[in-house]
Amino acid sequence: MDEVTIGVLALFGFLSIALTHGAKLARDIEEFIEAWRRPARRLRQWWRRRQHR
Repeated sequence: MDEVTIGVLALFGFLSIALTHGAKLARDIEEFIEAWRRPARRLRQWWRRRQHR
């Protein structure tokens, strides 16, 4: 194999790994935000009720 072919294969491998991990990271962040959305809303409501006393 010549250097160009090895470079292209390495670049393709790097991009596929980066995109796969990037998609998983984005999915994990989305799940985290979704899981904390309701507790955060309840905490804000509690805090507002406490401030108005």
